[in-house]
Amino acid sequence: MPLILIVYYAFTSASGKFTLEHFRHFWMQPEAMHTFIFSIGVALITTVLCLLIGYPAAYILSRMEKKTAKIMVLLFILPMWINFLIRTLATVALFDFLKIPLGQGSLYFGMVYNFLPFMIYPIYNTLQKTDQSLIEAAQDLGANPRQVFFRTILPLSVPGITSGIMMVFMPVISTFAIAELLTINNIKLFGTTLQENIYNGLWNYGAALSLIMLLLIGITALLNGEGNAKAAEEGGLI
Repeated sequence: MPLILIVYYAFTSASGKFTLEHFRHFWMQPEAMHTFIFSIGVALITTVLCLLIGYPAAYILSRMEKKTAKIMVLLFILPMWINFLIRTLATVALFDFLKIPLGQGSLYFGMVYNFLPFMIYPIYNTLQKTDQSLIEAAQDLGANPRQVFFRTILPLSVPGITSGIMMVFMPVISTFAIAELLTINNIKLFGTTLQENIYNGLWNYGAALSLIMLLLIGITALLNGEGNAKAAEEGGLI
């Protein structure tokens, strides 16, 4: 029902008549377009940073003893039990204590800090379930550690990577609290623009922005599904 209402408001005017004016207004408004493109850029950079940090962490965890690995995974997940806003406010307090100015750097730090576990866990889960006989077969055939990783382990971990990318990229696109708190409203993301329109009673334009964001998320999910299917096919060929 909420999705149906979003579609209804997005294609109707304040008087209830069908219109495409909200979408035209979005494409013709430089500030909204700039915020939209900037938000995609922030989401991409955050996702890449989470992947660069998360994959080695997940790989190391997958090589630990199960008991130790479970404790370490719990330590990664433990902060997620704390309220999202409290974690972000604690990050703001940390930057204030260290006398580090809030800005774009603190924004990326907050994004990575909040969404890194969503990258680590699916990759770790995939690596943990990897068939060790495939790695042993590669070693028996003369592959060195580098070749074993890039030609066996990495391809088999692609489903976990794509799941992690989805779980980081999509929430970052729609978030606004982190940007508001960690940049003192100096940096606006697409989620902030959407929230402002809804808060100011511009339901129709806000619904149009929501639909645009939903379409972007849907396209990302579709590409993720095709990527997983391709990875599974290549894994079967390997």
